[in-house]
Amino acid sequence: MSLLRVGFFESFKGDDTLLLESDSEGIARLADQLRSLATGERNRLALHELALFEVRHSLEIVAVVSARDRGLRRSGTENVFLWERTREGWEISVELLEAIRDGESPCHQYLDAEDEDKNGIVVQVSQNEYGDAWWQKHVRPYESTDN
Repeated sequence: MSLLRVGFFESFKGDDTLLLESDSEGIARLADQLRSLATGERNRLALHELALFEVRHSLEIVAVVSARDRGLRRSGTENVFLWERTREGWEISVELLEAIRDGESPCHQYLDAEDEDKNGIVVQVSQNEYGDAWWQKHVRPYESTDN
């Protein structure tokens, strides 16, 4: 089973960024979860509670279906995030994930929303770009959701 690493980085490549990284299997599993929001199977998904996530920085990330495609922003406290997209926005995210999942070389996509404002946080999903050594160097301590 492939885990999806998740971390929040201030000023990562110039923007506050939620970085998610995995191999093609982890990307496919993330796409399946987000598809449940696009199809209406779910209206809310606590991503940090899913077994496929290896959460760094003790993050809490809640993805919801919204009337407005607002994107990701902080919700209340420093490490709690609300990711609001319309059903159409979630479907676009799924399509972008499927495109990188099928790639043969390291790559990434940005899952940013249509209405994202200046307070929005960039969501970057990477496939095989950073690796174990990078995560160990840039993020400590980490907390796994596999309890």
